[in-house]
Order: sequence, then C-alpha cells, then structure tokens
Amino acid sequence: MKKSQITYIKNIILPCLVYSGITGLFTGVLIFLFKLCISKVIPFSAELYALVRENVSYLPLLLLGAAALGGISALILRYAPDCKGGGIPTSITLLRGLTSFSWVKSIFLLFPSALVTYFGAVPLGTEGPAVQMGTAVGRGVIRIFAKHRLAWDRFVMTGGASAGFAAATGAPVTGIFFAFEEAHRRFTPMLFMTSAVSAITSTAVMQYLCPLAGLSPHIFHLEINAVMPLKLLWTAAVIGLVCGFSGAVFTKIYSLVHSVSENIPMAVKTVAVFVLTALTGHFLPDFIGTGDGLIEKLLEGHAPWKLLPLLFCLRGIFLIVANNVGITGGLFVPNLCFGAIIGGLCGKFMLLAGLIAEEYYVVCVVMGIAAFLAASSRTPIMATLFSAECLSGLGNIIPIGLCVTISYMTIETLGIHDFTDIVIESKLKKLRKGKKDKVIDCKFTVTEDAFAVGKEIRDILWPPTCTVLAVHKKPSTHHHSRTGIAEGDVLTLHYHTYDEQETYTSIEAILGKQK
Repeated sequence: MKKSQITYIKNIILPCLVYSGITGLFTGVLIFLFKLCISKVIPFSAELYALVRENVSYLPLLLLGAAALGGISALILRYAPDCKGGGIPTSITLLRGLTSFSWVKSIFLLFPSALVTYFGAVPLGTEGPAVQMGTAVGRGVIRIFAKHRLAWDRFVMTGGASAGFAAATGAPVTGIFFAFEEAHRRFTPMLFMTSAVSAITSTAVMQYLCPLAGLSPHIFHLEINAVMPLKLLWTAAVIGLVCGFSGAVFTKIYSLVHSVSENIPMAVKTVAVFVLTALTGHFLPDFIGTGDGLIEKLLEGHAPWKLLPLLFCLRGIFLIVANNVGITGGLFVPNLCFGAIIGGLCGKFMLLAGLIAEEYYVVCVVMGIAAFLAASSRTPIMATLFSAECLSGLGNIIPIGLCVTISYMTIETLGIHDFTDIVIESKLKKLRKGKKDKVIDCKFTVTEDAFAVGKEIRDILWPPTCTVLAVHKKPSTHHHSRTGIAEGDVLTLHYHTYDEQETYTSIEAILGKQK
C-alpha cells in the first residue's frame, strides 16, 4: 500500500471515527453535568420568584439580586467575550472558519455564565451553550491529541456541535442535519461521518447517565395519536403563513434593536436586562425562563390564552435585546416557544370556531413549532425532522411538511435575510472593525501526505471566501482518469483574508507544507 493511500485512510478513520467518538463521549458527559446543574438552578429560581410573589416586600431584594447577577454576567463576558450571545451563531462562525476562540474559556466559563442567565430567569434557551461547549470540546480534542492536524479541526468541531445539539435536545438525527443545513449549508461524506459518530455517541451517553440522575434525555415528552385528515390541510396553510410573516417581523425588529443599542455600555445593558426580566417575571410567571414550561402548557392545552399575545411580544423583545447585549443563552428553544404560541393561538381559534376537533389542537401546536423554526432559521429539513423526533410528528408528516414549506416560502418571498446570518454578520462586523482585508491569488502544490489527497474539492472545508480557480493535474501513469486531488497537483486559489498568515497556515494544513 502506497504512503498516499495510508495517509488517505488515516485522514478518514482518525477524524471521522476516533476523534469524533472521543468528542461525542466528552460532550455527552459535559452536557449531562450541564443539564444536571440546570435541573437544580431553574427550579430554585422559580421558587424564589414564587416566594417574592407571596411577599411583595421582598421585591426590592429580588431586583437587587437581579442587578448583581447582571453584574456577574457582565464580568464573565468581559473576560471571556467568546461566551457572548447565542451559542449556535457563535459556533457557526467557528465551524465556517470565520473566527477563532479560546476553547478552554468556552468550556469552563460558558458553563457558569449560562447558569447565571438561567438563575436570573432571562428568557434564553439551554441548547445554544450546549452546542458551543460541544464545539469547544471538538477543538480541545484536536489540540490535545492531534495538534499538528489542523485540517481535521473544523470537521471534529462540527461533530462536537452536532453532539452538543443532540445531547441537549435528545434528537440525534436533527443534530446530524444541523451540520449540513445550518452550520455549513453543504453536504460532504466527512461531515456526515463526523457529525453522525459524535451525535450518536453523545446521545448514548445521555441515555445512560440521565436515568441515573432522574433526568430525561429528551427535551419534550409528547405522544400524538391523532392524525390530521387531508380535508384539514388548509390549517397547515394558515399556520404556515402566520409563522412566515411573524418570522419576518421578528428578524426586522432584531436589526432595528441592534442599531439602537450598539453604543450603550455592555455592563449597563446586561444589568438592565436582568432587572427588567425580574420585574416583568414578578407579574408574569410565564414570561421568565427558557420557554420549555410554556411549550409544555401549550401542548397540553393549559396555557394562559388571554396573555399569549402579550407573552409573545414581551418574550420576543427580551430575546432580541438579550441576544444583542450578548448575554449567554440559546435562541433555539425560545424560537420553538414562539412557534408554539402561534400554533396554539391558531388552533384554539379554530377549535372555538368549530373548524377542527379538539384532538387536532396539539397537531396545530406542533405545526407552529416546526413552521416558525423553519422561517426563523431557514432550516426546513431540520424543523421537519425535529417535529418527528421530539414531538411525535411522524404520523402528521404531511401537514407538518406543508406548513413548513409555506412558512419557508413566505419568508423567502418577502426577501428577509436569515436571522442566524444577521446575528453572525453583526458579530463579524464588531470583530473586523478597523481591519482591512487582503485579496490573494496563489498557487499551491499538493504534497504526498496532504489531507486533500484522494478527496474532491467540494469535500474539503476550505478557509472562508477561498475559491479554487484551477487544478493542474500531475500527469498520471494510470490509464484511468483521476477525479480526486492527488499528490503533485497544482491548485490556483483566490481568497480574501483579514489574517494572511492564519489563512496560509490553514491552506497548508489542507494541501501540505509548501517549499
């Protein structure tokens, strides 16, 4: 066997099986500990709020405590800026190679920063920090066990992100598709292998450890026996349209708030969010928290119907403000909550009007969850899979699929940019302020032990904005034509970069050291 063949096999087996498996194992354990802490912190916070509601004289103490938590959060974020904002957009910038980060800080400081958020009951989710911690674990595994194999880095980090999503939600298939549809927006065999191995491993760890601690590895517990008949498919069209328009408004408001709050000091904004959350949560218990509890109420049909429009508006505003400020927390579950409110309101109205039977109400809620997720994140496949995996939506895949399609088409027709991309763009704008990019055209020769040997151009995670303009094939002694990159091939690359040396090092990690 030639050295190039051995190198090719090593570049598949080690990152896709060995290191991705290790990443999934460590991520599963870390997210289990995270989930265990959350299971103590969130109920304790709810008890404190309940105590203050019974004794209004304690309200000043509650607000003072919230201000203190805001100050602690601001200190952590000042020392570890990588922990700012939604974990999923932050992870995506890392997975696409747009930014760098300290994986050690992301593991050890993201954990307490998120717990401060949940103790203060700020309406942000738990899955975002889990995805970012998984991404950091992937980076750590490569830095510790294979620090000279930088070309494996983003693949294994992608596996870690998928593992974090799967462990937090109990949805491994959705976690795998997260790597394709949201993180990279492309499919390659290596991305599939790394994300699948990591997600399955972390899910197995959670399914083993969670019952030992009395926790559920799944984010929701739901069984739907009713199957919506074809004659009621118009309900999917209605809910899909409402979710599509709501997602568009949500995205527009985010852009507006970002431009208004940009010049306010971070500490002031952080303290203000925590104090206003405490004050609002004192009067509206369903406003505070990650949103899981409100979703459960909506699925069971026990929601505070008259307050739902107000809760939708308030939670939306606070989510947008908290994310703009940079408070640690996720956007995924809050988006599910918005979809559940829309689906619940539509379903309740149709039920009261006698348009649907009571058994189909819960299907309307699930359709709303999937449709709003598809509209806000531009991830229709993920939204459909999540409804099937976590919300027993497989039996209603036709109405759910139709609802997702209509919401997605609505927001695409309106020409609204992806919410996640807007968040990422605002992050990059801050990081690149004052920097100048360089445009470079350069030729690289593929070495014998290069990561790229045997792979197609589309299968490689090139540095961002890097385009392969031409491939000059080395003459082959074999009679058959070669489609993959081979040793001796000369690649002409065109790319923009803000850090010329870092980008050059990344390309060398893929094509081999240049003379």
